[in-house]
Amino acid sequence: MSVAVQGPSTSMSTTTAEASNQIKHGSAFSQYIGHEILLGRWRLTLDLFGRVFSDDVGAEPGSVISDLGGFYVKESRFRRDMEKIRNGQQKDLTLDVERERNAIIQSTFKQLNTQFNRRTGSSDQALAVHRIKVNFKDEPGEGSGVARSFFTAIAQYLLMEEKLPNLESCMVGKSVQYNLIQRLRSRERERMRSAMLQRQRSRERAETRQRLSYDAAPFMPSDGPAGPAPGPGPGPASQPDSESDRDRDFSPQRRQLGERLYPKVHALQPSLASKITGMLLELSPAQLILLLASDESLRQRIDEAVDIIMLHGRDLNPETLLDLDIFNLSSDRGRRGPGSLRGSDIEDELEEDPTPLFWQPGKMGFYSPRAGKNTPERLNAFRNVGRIIGLALLTNEICPLFFNRHVIKYLLGRTINWHDFAFFDPMMYESLRKLVLEAESKDGEANLKALDLNFCIDLGPEEGSEQVELIPHGSSVEVTQSRVYDYVRRYAQYRMVKTIEKPLENMKSGIFDVISRNSLEGLTAEDFRLLLNGVGEIDLQTLISYTSFNDESGKSTTGDNGEKVQRFKRWFWSIVEKMSNLERQDLVYFWMSSPALPASEEGFQPMPSITIRPSDDNHLPTANTCISRLYIPMYSTKAILRTKLLMAIQTKAFGFV
Repeated sequence: MSVAVQGPSTSMSTTTAEASNQIKHGSAFSQYIGHEILLGRWRLTLDLFGRVFSDDVGAEPGSVISDLGGFYVKESRFRRDMEKIRNGQQKDLTLDVERERNAIIQSTFKQLNTQFNRRTGSSDQALAVHRIKVNFKDEPGEGSGVARSFFTAIAQYLLMEEKLPNLESCMVGKSVQYNLIQRLRSRERERMRSAMLQRQRSRERAETRQRLSYDAAPFMPSDGPAGPAPGPGPGPASQPDSESDRDRDFSPQRRQLGERLYPKVHALQPSLASKITGMLLELSPAQLILLLASDESLRQRIDEAVDIIMLHGRDLNPETLLDLDIFNLSSDRGRRGPGSLRGSDIEDELEEDPTPLFWQPGKMGFYSPRAGKNTPERLNAFRNVGRIIGLALLTNEICPLFFNRHVIKYLLGRTINWHDFAFFDPMMYESLRKLVLEAESKDGEANLKALDLNFCIDLGPEEGSEQVELIPHGSSVEVTQSRVYDYVRRYAQYRMVKTIEKPLENMKSGIFDVISRNSLEGLTAEDFRLLLNGVGEIDLQTLISYTSFNDESGKSTTGDNGEKVQRFKRWFWSIVEKMSNLERQDLVYFWMSSPALPASEEGFQPMPSITIRPSDDNHLPTANTCISRLYIPMYSTKAILRTKLLMAIQTKAFGFV
């Protein structure tokens, strides 16, 4: 018994001793296989284990694996979900369109509506397809490169701040349903006409509070002289000659605002500071808060006031006119005064709403839906925008529809917070933030009382040009220290969501006409933007790492010929390095028919490549966008390469293949 146990023990001891000796002196195995290979295999093994674990555990409902893994883990899961949806479909979607803006919008919306009505009832995702094919009129090709160019073109046209084409012809499919809509519309014309007139009166009141008036009384600060100042009419009767006259024209709250505003105006227009300050004090309290917080907004209003004063220049003193910087005055003097709508205008508004679908708050390159009359055609247009987004996500294509953060969060079903307002209207966000800070100070109640704020706000033209109440009877509810947080929250929520809730809801429904609702779970606004828009900042090193070269120049890859090929590659990347980002976007668009790069390697289909053709200084580079391949002749000099490349990427009228 003891012998049986001791045998293996002795053998094991001998084996351990031999292994120890091999480690000390180096085994033959380690001499033939380097440490890099061994560690690389371990890395690949751990990477494979991590992927399998993430796919298994991360796929469970409520798993936090995707959130902990960052964008790349969530992207991988999303791509797999889209692949499952595509593979579960047998039909393709074919769109026949033109390049002209109105034609491509009308034909796209009409065909999407037609396809949706045909497939409704077959599944929850009626527009889920295996592949999307696009045929441009009079252009060759229908591959993936053409589809990518379609998403780029339709996105650019939808974001243009130009009037929409007539969309009534796009409402096809269920004729009974649409005829019912038409009858309901004609039945409610009278009710809508009265509502339009009431809304117009509200708009006029809002515009009156937003527009500066020359008839405003000049403001004189308490420590300033009570002497003459430019007024609405000649003679001393129009000037504040005493302290009582000063107090008579402005309430105590407005006078406190004037004391804070006057020094800022005086620094920009000293000779007209009194008159301009008086004009500004007729604006709404919310607008005055913005002027006190934003120097740029104040400067714009001052320029507007100077324009108005110049139109009444006959009443100004010659010295005052000489002090004006007439060469820097704004040229926009064609402002229309408020007026009531005529009957024909009301009919036009009831019939259609041609205003653009989107606008840029703050002109920062990100868009929000523009408030409109929410006609069936307009709401259907927003639903088709959502369908286009869904198709781009489903087919792993980039679509340059750049939305504000709160728009994306609404589409994802995430809670929209107060801080999202900073990405929508940064100047007003800063004004409201300072309002909260002032309210928390020891003089907070007095500061709020001076602003004379209530739960009523004026909306801009893109948001309806109306005066709305944030709460019932909000015009009579004063903003106090205990209510300031509620005011700020309601203000931001109303402007971000309430004014455009129906367009947002239709965009969301359009996305889910294509992909399943749970596909977007776990994604943040930033994740969604990367999946949909890619990366617009073209990084040179990233592009180099993704790109491979194919040498078809006919030259040998050894000796001097091999050096020429390597030199040609260096020329190319040197030229790209010196390009502006806009030129790099043009290059990528010419190369792959999309102005941005995917956020990761998984987004490419296929990876970009460059084929070097035989020497030819006469022809331009060409591209096969379906396979993301660029064909460049081996030009004789770097200068010729640069000239030909820039000439090619600036060409916009060409066919995608």
